[in-house]
Amino acid sequence: MSTERYKPGILEQWGRRVLISLRTTAKKEETKGETRFSDVSKRLLFWGSFWSFWIGFFPSVLFVYLSVFLPSFSWETFPKISYEGLFWFLTLLTIVTVIEFYLLFRLGFYLSYQMAKAADMELADEPELITPIPGMMARLVLEIPDPRIRLYGIDPYKHLNERALFFRTVLYKSKVFLSNVFAKLMLKVILGRTSLRFLIEYISGPITGIWDAVTTYIILFELRKRIITRKLADSILLQIKSKTRNPKLIESVLRSVALSIVYTKTFHPNFEYLLFGLLGLLPNRENLGNLDDWEHFVLSLQGLSKEEKKWPVSVFAICASFDGKLNAEELNAFVGLSEHSPNWIFEQVRFLSATIQKGKLSESFLSMEKILPKEGKT
Repeated sequence: MSTERYKPGILEQWGRRVLISLRTTAKKEETKGETRFSDVSKRLLFWGSFWSFWIGFFPSVLFVYLSVFLPSFSWETFPKISYEGLFWFLTLLTIVTVIEFYLLFRLGFYLSYQMAKAADMELADEPELITPIPGMMARLVLEIPDPRIRLYGIDPYKHLNERALFFRTVLYKSKVFLSNVFAKLMLKVILGRTSLRFLIEYISGPITGIWDAVTTYIILFELRKRIITRKLADSILLQIKSKTRNPKLIESVLRSVALSIVYTKTFHPNFEYLLFGLLGLLPNRENLGNLDDWEHFVLSLQGLSKEEKKWPVSVFAICASFDGKLNAEELNAFVGLSEHSPNWIFEQVRFLSATIQKGKLSESFLSMEKILPKEGKT
């Protein structure tokens, strides 16, 4: 059973190094008193958005101001455009954009580290994982999508329309260009040196600033969910490892995680963490097959006792909450598991999803414990 090896790109490698350097530097700092994670994360979301606005605003205004000294071009002069003027315009645009994004990335790395620190989460290298914590954080900040990998025969894209995936990927990768570079270029071309050119400063700066602020907020919001769910995943593994369990039980839990990967349609880093952790507990994992198949998961429940069946169902329920929402396939799965799960578990899953969305770490743990079987019953 082979796995695809993922090789991080240059940007992701740089991001990992920056985060590791922040971790190394922070060891020399004094530890402050404990503060609730939800309070710290809210402050980080606010200040991240605040500083991102100004990081987007000032370079944009600087670009517009300096471009006044360059040869002008507009729709009227476009057929006779000066290539020298275009060269210097694009050069200035590139320099300003690189500065803007470098500052945004550095800010994102710093805030990400602070959020992980608030959750008492180590930025471990985790060489056994494809996506260690620094890699997960770096990809979010750099807006690099989760890698398209298939591990142990699990295909996250088996229920995903390939054409829709292609267009979504193209739009994702072109977002930076369309939202930043293209906007500045069009403003310059349309307004040029007309009597309306003074409007560029008033339009370009705020628009770029607001876009950067919203983007940073979304990134940190997603990171907060992934930090909480990594802590939950770690707790699940610790509870499963705390006592010797039936290998058939571990296999069934593993299959529940594999199904969660398929239903979420991405190799969420915390699913990967659970997957490798559970595989490490199985002595004959080479013989496993069809891990992401619903029928095989249901069959794996048949060989378990009534109390043991609660574990794979509960873990599936918790994994369904990892992205903070329930999709149609996950809802249908709960209907299919009705004979194996208590009636109240669906409401608990909704509550857990809500606490993850709100960034409430302690409440998420309490909610998860209500879903998991009580120790001593398995």
